[in-house]
Amino acid sequence: MKKFCRQPALAICLLLQAVPLMAADAPAEIPILIQEDADATGKVLPPSPIIPGIISLLAAESGLNLVVSPYPWRRAQMMAENGEGLLYGAAITPERSRVFHFTKPLDTVNQWLVSSAQAPLVFQQWENLRGKTISILSGGKYSAEFEERRGKLFAVEQNSAMLANRLKMLAAKRVDAVLIASYLNAPQLEARLNCMYPDSLKWVVAGKPLDTEPMMIAIPKSAPLNSTLPVLNDAIDRLVKSRSLQKFHEMKAPGSNC
Repeated sequence: MKKFCRQPALAICLLLQAVPLMAADAPAEIPILIQEDADATGKVLPPSPIIPGIISLLAAESGLNLVVSPYPWRRAQMMAENGEGLLYGAAITPERSRVFHFTKPLDTVNQWLVSSAQAPLVFQQWENLRGKTISILSGGKYSAEFEERRGKLFAVEQNSAMLANRLKMLAAKRVDAVLIASYLNAPQLEARLNCMYPDSLKWVVAGKPLDTEPMMIAIPKSAPLNSTLPVLNDAIDRLVKSRSLQKFHEMKAPGSNC
């Protein structure tokens, strides 16, 4: 057996190396680490059907046994850095680029600013955020434009990974807005938030996204998971060419309910 298997990725390493010996069996599971979230009571929510659907398409096209595994975002990042899985939805940053390869984009996602109807935040340009405090996902990194302005043009609050807690901070006026990444458009996201997280306040979504970012999968540069990069990129090329991802989104276009 090759000697590059090290903890804590040993189990994955052994499984991937054993695939040729188990050709008649199912391929080894490869965790796709995604952000976990909870409702207002703290109950962990199932993943939005969009992400498992995209991963299912990618698994079928690539032949890899990709398994969606939700965790708190900081923990998911640490697990991926340790070679315990692939990280879905992480923005490219110089720090991450030292540890991860990134696949070709699977999709794009909007970065929306959510505020209350009593104190709506109007966003048309970065200058609108001067002096504001924005709640971001704990451990979250965003576009280069956002990162170069945080702590200078505006402040960030990142004490919680749970959206329910971040909205509570917004209701308590500890922050001016909450930054949420979503495939939904502004009216869809607004309806979903007010349905899932009801409050005496009404949540409103700024009409213009703060940014739009490509959704990629971060792959550890270390073996054995680094070998999945060309397989996944080839599968993404085929999915884009066949418009399978676009057709999936059209079929799953969400309504205004929860």
